[in-house]
Amino acid sequence: MNRALNALLASVILFLLCGGTAHFILVPDDRLIHVPLHVFFETLGAFTALLISLLIIMLKVYGRLPVRYIWVVSALVGMGTLDGFHALSGDPVHFTLLHSLGMLVGALMAVLAWIPDRVARQVSDYRLPLLVMVLAVLLGISTLVLGPAIPMTTGDQRFTPQADLMNSVAGILFLVAAINFLCTKQGASIKGGTIIATHYLLLSLAGVMFQYSFLWDGVWWHWHLLRFAAYIMVLFYLFLLSRSEERQLLALNTRLEEQVMRRTSQLNEELKERARIEKRLKHQATHDPLTGLYNRNELERRIADDLARASRYNHPISIFMVDIDHFKDINDRYGHANGDRVLRGVAFELERSLRKTDYVARYGGEEFLVVLPETPLSRALELGERLRRRVANRQIGMGGESVSITVSIGVASYPEIDSDRHKLLDAADMAMYQAKHDGQNCLRSAVPSTSLN
Repeated sequence: MNRALNALLASVILFLLCGGTAHFILVPDDRLIHVPLHVFFETLGAFTALLISLLIIMLKVYGRLPVRYIWVVSALVGMGTLDGFHALSGDPVHFTLLHSLGMLVGALMAVLAWIPDRVARQVSDYRLPLLVMVLAVLLGISTLVLGPAIPMTTGDQRFTPQADLMNSVAGILFLVAAINFLCTKQGASIKGGTIIATHYLLLSLAGVMFQYSFLWDGVWWHWHLLRFAAYIMVLFYLFLLSRSEERQLLALNTRLEEQVMRRTSQLNEELKERARIEKRLKHQATHDPLTGLYNRNELERRIADDLARASRYNHPISIFMVDIDHFKDINDRYGHANGDRVLRGVAFELERSLRKTDYVARYGGEEFLVVLPETPLSRALELGERLRRRVANRQIGMGGESVSITVSIGVASYPEIDSDRHKLLDAADMAMYQAKHDGQNCLRSAVPSTSLN
């Protein structure tokens, strides 16, 4: 009901506006014989009708309009094509017939909107409008070349009953088509249905008014303006609809960009978190969890590479085997928690006593291994002694008292000892046990391999 009232209201308003323009502006007297103005209206109307049909096809492709709009497109194509031929003709008899044929073809196609949608889906492509255009072109050419087969005007420039009948039938058919668009529910296209219904009501009025007019009078110009207003109204609606589509696409694009940005940010955070986890796992796989030093597996990998490099280029390399003195007694007397503090304290002193090229690892329970690449035995002995004194000078608070910690260090170097990793580690281990045997808190060097035998 609301759609019908809106369509009727719009039709009445446009009818009055066009009538006022025609009778008070264009034709203040009885007639206005102005061929260029007539050609302008018909040419612009033909162009607008074809443009509307193209826009509807484009919107239909994107699924914005129901399938029955194929009949609207076909009606516009037929009317627009014949109106184009109408504009080309200067003979009143010819252009009246072309106008009447255009109205009748358009009305016949428009009223087909009552056909069920399942039938419209079978012709819902470009073939039907193209066929209508071809037929309209043939009608237009034959009328211009052969002349009208039906008399259209009388000697006093009035229209014949045949012309009145063709336009009246067209007006009635347009009214029937308008009722279809007012009565059929189309969901999201309700506004579009109302616009098309108003368009058809205006064309229906133009068809009915034809029989009350004669060439160049006020009523004649009135229904010309009604047809033109019908086209412009639909074109303006489609323009607004396309702008709405543009805004929706822009909003959708903005939402998609925001989603992409959010997802990208999430992926970046996930990648960062994965990198942190991988870094943590890699650290856990290569480092001792208590002291933070390299674990034994990583130590053996690195020392194997350093020994191979030293052997290949005949460069010196030294290692320390460091063992905390009386560590078992510390655990027994002060507890394992304090024993862990001792391990961390000694690890700290070892790390801060080394050069950038050196590295240290936890080798066993209370044993540490220090690797000094590019360091000969003599230099290693100096560094080892300095390390021993630094540890001995450190006081660790345990159980309310400060306890001094000492270490025993065994030093082994290549090329004095064979570059084989196991032999070098064994030599350092034996030197460390020699330091234990000699009273602890001291440093001993491994003898050359020839002396070990």
